[in-house]
Amino acid sequence: IAAQELSDEARVRLDAVRDSVVQIRGFFDQSDSSAFHGSGFAVDDGRRIVTNYHVVAPAVLFPRQYRLEYLASDGRRGPLRVLAIDVRNDLAVVAAEDLELPALRLRTEIPAQGERAWSVGFPLNLGLTITEGVANGLVENRIEQRIHYTGAINGGMSGGPALDRRGRVYGINVSLVSGRQLVGFVVPAKHVPALLARAQSPLDASLSARQLRQHVTAQVLAYEAEVLEARPAGPGTRKVRGYVLPTEMSRHVECSTVDEKSPHARVRVETVTCRVPSLVLLQSGQYVAGLTVQHRIVQSVGLHRLQFERQVHRIAPQPRSAGVPAHVAPFACRDALVSLDGFDARVSTCVRQYRLFAGLYDFDVTVVGIDDGQQALVSRLALQGVAFDFGKRSMERYLGALQWTQ
Repeated sequence: IAAQELSDEARVRLDAVRDSVVQIRGFFDQSDSSAFHGSGFAVDDGRRIVTNYHVVAPAVLFPRQYRLEYLASDGRRGPLRVLAIDVRNDLAVVAAEDLELPALRLRTEIPAQGERAWSVGFPLNLGLTITEGVANGLVENRIEQRIHYTGAINGGMSGGPALDRRGRVYGINVSLVSGRQLVGFVVPAKHVPALLARAQSPLDASLSARQLRQHVTAQVLAYEAEVLEARPAGPGTRKVRGYVLPTEMSRHVECSTVDEKSPHARVRVETVTCRVPSLVLLQSGQYVAGLTVQHRIVQSVGLHRLQFERQVHRIAPQPRSAGVPAHVAPFACRDALVSLDGFDARVSTCVRQYRLFAGLYDFDVTVVGIDDGQQALVSRLALQGVAFDFGKRSMERYLGALQWTQ
């Protein structure tokens, strides 16, 4: 009986929103077969549709190559235009001139943990689907707000509405955790009104791809200024086995310390890793506004000095090679022997520029201490998609904070 009651309640929710939800499809050039798809739902006066930024990102970043269309529940279809985007919260507002749908009501307060919830969308081209679960409140220790939903959110449901028991939209389906069951995330609906206000002055349809990418870059840099440059209240360093190490490069970082598995039986590696736990999605597979600092204290357990040095250099990381060549330039690197505070080190500094997003850079700095035959420091600062000036300042802070005190 209980299962039947749940099924009936899900059916009622789906029937109530069916005419308000559309499939959003992207097409390459003049192709008739879609290149990507997601979901969206009508709000406000019924002429505006909310979805995820990542659903429409190809059409924003490559407007001459991709076009957007909607497919309504009654079979109507037509072109869509992007009115406003919120890259940080992964939201967008789109509209079609000839489309007006029943608008869904927004719930801007966060559901209490344990509330029944439903998510609606178009998964894997299987048609309009509803899933049932529980809203578990805001995810802790994340910079951007996400609500944990214990229900299935599959590919294609992104941008669809997440509903409460009264049929109100408390959030927007955004993602799932790969390799896990019933772990999904929802963007709180509280971020939608501000985006709708921005949509009152929509993006100019005549903007070039370069101008649209500049618009995206500006939002990334605003996030960076707020999050990455937020200095900690204290010194932001830790003392580990005689080294003073920069750890809290931003007050938003999270740190962990582990006894890392060593590549050699007679080498011990203690690793301290600190990173900002959130990134901003530019386009599929490309995340920016990242900061990671990792320190490895490498100790010899009876190795000859030359053998130990060989193991230390094996552990030293190489610059990241990730990234599509069409999107990022190759790293330009410089190696130098540098006298830091209390010890000498080999320092490798690598920088590369983003081809499509002028003003964004990756920095990769590696420090290998070379003074001690029994203990060494292998340290790395990695900045992903940041302003050049911020990267330069961060690198100087990082190198200036490294210290040997024994």
